[in-house]
Amino acid sequence: MSRSQETFRSFWEARVDATPSADFLVHGGGRQTYEEFDRSLNSLAHGLRAAGVGQGSRVAYHLPNGVDLLRVEMAAQKLGAVTVPMIAGLTYAEMTYILQHAQPSHLILDAAGHRTVIGGGGIGEAGVQMFVFDGDSAGLDTGNGERPPASALDPMAPMSIRYTSGSTGRPKGVVQPSAGFSSAGHAIASRLSIASRDNVFCALPLFHTAASHMMLAPAIAAGCALTLVPQFSRTTFWQQVRKSGGTITLLMPAQISILMTAAPDSRDRDNPLRLVFSHVRSKEFCARFDVDICTTWAMTETSGMGTLTPPGYDDYQPKLIGRPMPDDAETKIVDAKGRDVPPGQPGEFCFRHPHVMIEYYRDEHNTAATLCDGWVHSGDLCAIDESGRIYFHGRLKNVIKRAGENIAGEEVEFAIMAHPAVEECVVCGVEDDIYTEEVCATVVVREGQSLSETGVIEWCSRQLSDWKIPRYIRLLRTPRLIQKARS
Repeated sequence: MSRSQETFRSFWEARVDATPSADFLVHGGGRQTYEEFDRSLNSLAHGLRAAGVGQGSRVAYHLPNGVDLLRVEMAAQKLGAVTVPMIAGLTYAEMTYILQHAQPSHLILDAAGHRTVIGGGGIGEAGVQMFVFDGDSAGLDTGNGERPPASALDPMAPMSIRYTSGSTGRPKGVVQPSAGFSSAGHAIASRLSIASRDNVFCALPLFHTAASHMMLAPAIAAGCALTLVPQFSRTTFWQQVRKSGGTITLLMPAQISILMTAAPDSRDRDNPLRLVFSHVRSKEFCARFDVDICTTWAMTETSGMGTLTPPGYDDYQPKLIGRPMPDDAETKIVDAKGRDVPPGQPGEFCFRHPHVMIEYYRDEHNTAATLCDGWVHSGDLCAIDESGRIYFHGRLKNVIKRAGENIAGEEVEFAIMAHPAVEECVVCGVEDDIYTEEVCATVVVREGQSLSETGVIEWCSRQLSDWKIPRYIRLLRTPRLIQKARS
């Protein structure tokens, strides 16, 4: 089967059949081979199938990063379902928006997510089957390790709807095709020369494309192990890398900065990690931990494909993010009118490949603005030199990138504007040495009303997830002054 015809299921099961006894998952001190994990997936897939999950069913889940999440995602994909991952820790308002917009037939929650839903009054959607994973798999595991019946799945059929913040007020549901997963996996494994002896160390949440398409998929493509840790921690990162034998990882710039804040240790260079790929290249990090960094750029909208430099590249220039991948991907830089610009001149970066996003779910306006003739208009300011190397110069839209999470400035503005004491609000990103950017809110208080910075934070905590809450707040009494904050 050609790579352009691979679905998630065919891609995964071909790997299982090729290397059944190879280690696949390293987690919590244990290891599972490809065959062992496949039988585990089949057990859950049969339970999901008995609950009515089938081809095209939308299955939403709110689970902590870990094996349960991985099993739900992959088992649902075996049935041709469309998964709707939700970031762990969402508020009731955020979760309700996604559920009402995606309209899933099935909802799988952890205990914390269940408390959020029940505490908010329920999801109010008839016909949604809800399962709670509270120390077990909610009775969905059947013990049947045989593969469920296979349907004739279209590689271009939707695989998942991943909600991501852009420049607009509400998260947009990126519909990714099934073939995009394998395309990203093959492309990244090839560009980074990932081999079966490698171990992809994942300290990123699997509900993000950065983990699913850019770490899990390459591991499957190469037939190597995937180490999964629940969360990134500065104090345990290197210990976990050494214990698991991790050789390759993807880190956000904030994570690199956080690791650099630890006191120097005589064992810093004593680790198995040989390669990191990230959006920035820190020479100091490379020297201190004896590891190479390859720079990359990708989006949820591009199914994790984009640009990437190869290992051992020795001509790094400031802001370089590499060359296009896969090799058949197309890139261009355009001006505000959509016209191509000359080499070296900054403009909007556009990316095209057959397996980029299908659409924004139930959002024709934003789909038309972003996906034009197969080109994904990124909203990022980049330039391409004469040799085809691409450089990142910033963002064109009001998207705040905090520790790898996209935050729509308008979403935070709308939340703050709903406060009865707020007349006007503008939210922007400000540079931060650790988190890349932090959220800054300038708020105009209504005449005759009182509002404190603490009051703004408490209000936001009821409307928004923790990472969206402004770190910096400026309270004003004169509406005209807010114009200065916009500049």
